[in-house]
Amino acid sequence: MGNMDDMNRNYHMDMKLAEAYVPMQIYGDTFDLRTALNYGTLFPELYRPYPRRPAA
Repeated sequence: MGNMDDMNRNYHMDMKLAEAYVPMQIYGDTFDLRTALNYGTLFPELYRPYPRRPAA
């Protein structure tokens, strides 16, 4: 019987790690440059702010 590392390596050779679906993006409104840099995205549709935590 072969080495366990060899068996694990060969077992995963035929498996897909992941498959992604990315729909075409339709460009609409954009943030101005300063706002985009602050929010981390140029596109308002992608901006998802985290809820603020209450002050400790």
